[in-house]
Amino acid sequence: MKKNLFLKSRKLHLSIGHLWGISILSLFAVFFIISCSKKEADLQDDLLVVNDITFHDGRLIFMDVTSFTDHQKWLIENQSNPQLIANKNKSLGLKSMTEYYLEGMKLEETDLKFAEYVAKYPSVFYEETYDNSTLFLLPHSKLLCYVANKDGIFQIGDEIYRIAGNYIYQTRDESMIEMLYLPKDQISDKGIKISLSQPKLAAKNDYGNRTVNFSINTKFRIVSSLREYTIYDSNTGITFWYDDIITNPQKRTLGVWIRAQLNTKSANDNGYFALCPSCTQYPISAGSDENTGLSQDVIYFAPDYQIDMSASYCPAYSRGRLIDGSVQYIYITWDDALDSTPTGTYYYTSVLNDPF
Repeated sequence: MKKNLFLKSRKLHLSIGHLWGISILSLFAVFFIISCSKKEADLQDDLLVVNDITFHDGRLIFMDVTSFTDHQKWLIENQSNPQLIANKNKSLGLKSMTEYYLEGMKLEETDLKFAEYVAKYPSVFYEETYDNSTLFLLPHSKLLCYVANKDGIFQIGDEIYRIAGNYIYQTRDESMIEMLYLPKDQISDKGIKISLSQPKLAAKNDYGNRTVNFSINTKFRIVSSLREYTIYDSNTGITFWYDDIITNPQKRTLGVWIRAQLNTKSANDNGYFALCPSCTQYPISAGSDENTGLSQDVIYFAPDYQIDMSASYCPAYSRGRLIDGSVQYIYITWDDALDSTPTGTYYYTSVLNDPF
């Protein structure tokens, strides 16, 4: 059997012989979706989508892991077009966790409505303290959060999932959905499985964060993060692996670093990943996500195989532009972005020169 890997910014199907032992993962069956209208984002009515995806009780239900993987493939191929994804989700009946998140992060740093927004959608924002600041992150890869509702709920086959901070809750009993909202230490029912969604963080060997201040105005800085996420499907025994790069622009106010609205980019140049022990190399094509404010780009997605960090290479970059009397770009460079101990270099430039 063949194993399929999906990389961003290219419609690419890479087959690796003898790595796949499950015939269910003939992943590229075409599915057609009937587009229907819905009232608002907080959807209550059920919407049946004809081929392998159903909207029920406020959540997407994928018929099996194949339809889920097909949809993740479509998302990574189109992540540079968030409006297309939003339109697709609307046709399915969903306003996703990622959409709520991006909507909230567009609020100005001084807008008091941001705090109200975070309080209204607490599951959407994962708060992490870092270097005298609070980073507001998605609780999982941007890709997976595109299929979850505002509470982090979605379903694959019989398995109901909830994304919750650093963890994924999972049950096959629909009557237990309310229990998925409880804190982890309050869940003792054996009908609910809890797994880590960021294994590197759990092992205290995460890619972590890097920070560089602007030289012209040191009240502004860029925080660059590289994260690895997973989700496990117990029906098939498959673990899905994701790698995201995140660019957070910040400014210092009264000694505290808060959000800033700068022209930022999360990007990577051409690279490769390797699956060992054969360590055969496969290409990763360049791509980026650029916004006024936070940017986030999925570098890698694959079912069942974590890339070998020591044998892979993908230069990733966080970039920001500050206009303060003169124009300055700032870059944070991860020369070995897919290495668990990247050597990364920092550099500044005031030249309007952006190779990506």
